[in-house]
Amino acid sequence: MRSARPIKTQRRHSLPGDASQWQRLGLRRASQQARQSIVGSGWSALDRLLPGGGYPAHAVTEFLVETAGTGEFSLLLTCLGQRLSAHPDSRIGLVAPPRPLNAPALAAQGLDIRRLPLIAGGDDGECVWAIEQMAHSGGFAGFVFWSDGLTNTALRKLQLAAENAACPIFVYRDLACVGQRSPAALRLAITRGDRGQRIEVRKCRGPAGARLDGLQPGRDRPWIFMPESSPATRGFETHAEACNDDGTVARPAFPPLAPR
Repeated sequence: MRSARPIKTQRRHSLPGDASQWQRLGLRRASQQARQSIVGSGWSALDRLLPGGGYPAHAVTEFLVETAGTGEFSLLLTCLGQRLSAHPDSRIGLVAPPRPLNAPALAAQGLDIRRLPLIAGGDDGECVWAIEQMAHSGGFAGFVFWSDGLTNTALRKLQLAAENAACPIFVYRDLACVGQRSPAALRLAITRGDRGQRIEVRKCRGPAGARLDGLQPGRDRPWIFMPESSPATRGFETHAEACNDDGTVARPAFPPLAPR
């Protein structure tokens, strides 16, 4: 009499060791993709392009910009406003912008400039350390950081800070950095096309390679801050000449920035 063969049970593979250690290297289970929290970009066409329907809420998003000053910051304004509304007791740190920003233009977009502190550091290391400390404080709903010289280690520190603080960190870098390795959860290349901005997903937690052509931010002007002696919320009419006819966009205050 033949003996029945034992039924083989399917082995369940798991990440060896602490899963958080693997996550630091950018390795995650495919099943985790559906559970990733997202932040809407404010652009329905862009949300349809992004995995999950928006920016990752607890991770680093890189914007790799071909030419600075052509609307890349305007892509974030609605998203930042939504973060401030959803977290009324928090702030969003603007770290090391390459040029001054225009407070009246930000206020005209519905952003409370009192909750947008500017942070300047001596170098990238100091800025990353400052973001880590502020994220640990729990008083921030996100950060925007401008830097082209970040190392892979520095980006990994930012990624861990975003995960631990459960807030997004947006990093603007030059398009020349696209060939460098990065632990960021999402990398978007922003170039100029005949019909407007071209946004290409270069890396994401999910299928990459999607592309969007012709996105017209409308608010594609560099901005400057008014002197500290004249707060943006006071005497706004005096500086009305700095805005377009619809009152939402500042005119260029300096030539478009060249890649650094």
